[in-house]
Amino acid sequence: MAESAQDYLETAPDAGRPWLEEFWSYVGRRAPRLEPTIFRGVPMWKFSDSYLKGYVMFTAAKGHFSAHAIDFDLVADAQAAIPGAFGGKGSVSVKYANTAAKPALEEFVDAVLARHGFLDA
Repeated sequence: MAESAQDYLETAPDAGRPWLEEFWSYVGRRAPRLEPTIFRGVPMWKFSDSYLKGYVMFTAAKGHFSAHAIDFDLVADAQAAIPGAFGGKGSVSVKYANTAAKPALEEFVDAVLARHGFLDA
């Protein structure tokens, strides 16, 4: 289990590393007040003392990238808006070849950050 963002990045599939770095950087620009923490081996940006009160997190699997949040309505909206997106109740996932999904994933991240009062940029 990763103990730092760098650990997570090093164990991520090659195809996922650029996606992780891009979206980690995106959160850093859009919500500079937030600092990532490690949650179950994955970097997470929590909005309060508990992840149950809101977060954004990104994971890289062998064939796809996922953006996670507890804002299930925003997740469902993003899944519906992004062609080819899939995922569970708390994640929006896209295949790595679907680079056209990146702007919509950024909009999803912005919506989550804004809902919790952390959209700064």
